Amino acid sequence: MEKEMQGIQNIDHSPMLSNQQTVSHQPDRFIIDFKGVFPQFTPDNNPQMVINHKVILMDPHVALEFFKTLETNIKRFEEKFGKIKPPKALEIAKKDRDKKAKGKKKKSSSSKPSYMG
Repeated sequence: MEKEMQGIQNIDHSPMLSNQQTVSHQPDRFIIDFKGVFPQFTPDNNPQMVINHKVILMDPHVALEFFKTLETNIKRFEEKFGKIKPPKALEIAKKDRDKKAKGKKKKSSSSKPSYMG
């Protein structure tokens, strides 16, 4: 007689909105860092950024299956609701950023990336 295996589900009841993602890999895994980056004000009205992270580690074959599943679901979504486009506000913000960047002169010709601002 076979015994039935008992299962335990651990459900995170606090979903997180991710508006930035970073994907990297090592020989044995993919690392996906889902980030939620939001401005917030302290009680004394000082601005600060709040960054929430949820990091997911996946074996390469699992990452590939996840990619295929996401691709399939995006196709189904677009068939039902139309092509996914960036919000107009984001397009306007990018144009404003590009205009400001053209107006500023580069201070150095260093090839170091800037992670601020």
